Amino acid sequence: MRKRTRRTAWSLTYFLLGGACLLIAVVMATGLVTTGAARGLGPLIPVLILGIPGAVLTFRAPVFGVSYGPAGVKYSGLLGARSYAWADIREVRVAVLEGRVYTSDVPELVLASGGTDPLYMLAGHSSGRTNKRVKRLVAELEAARAAAS
Repeated sequence: MRKRTRRTAWSLTYFLLGGACLLIAVVMATGLVTTGAARGLGPLIPVLILGIPGAVLTFRAPVFGVSYGPAGVKYSGLLGARSYAWADIREVRVAVLEGRVYTSDVPELVLASGGTDPLYMLAGHSSGRTNKRVKRLVAELEAARAAAS
């Protein structure tokens, strides 16, 4: 079995949204400085509100996803990455997060230690049906786990 990588379909959207937030923050901060309206920490407010989240999205979005192979699985989410050996994973399943308007299907790793680790950045949203993309991803991960055992 070779190493495979699956990315979220929303990576490009997150990247563009982060870039837009970053650009707006820079334009607002420079506009405050050049017009002389900047007093004290004024120019830092747009940087804090839009710039930092924009930078996180811009630089993390290209690596959102899951990589798996004979050694195990590595998940890269919004604020970090986690790795597990296949021996540490008992099962891969679809978890359903209920909402008022729609539900979200999330791939979830059931760990040998008894805990779970939902892979939120790979969630699929639907209204009453199972998300086919998430179901397919869970089937691939479960097959890779079974092959490695």
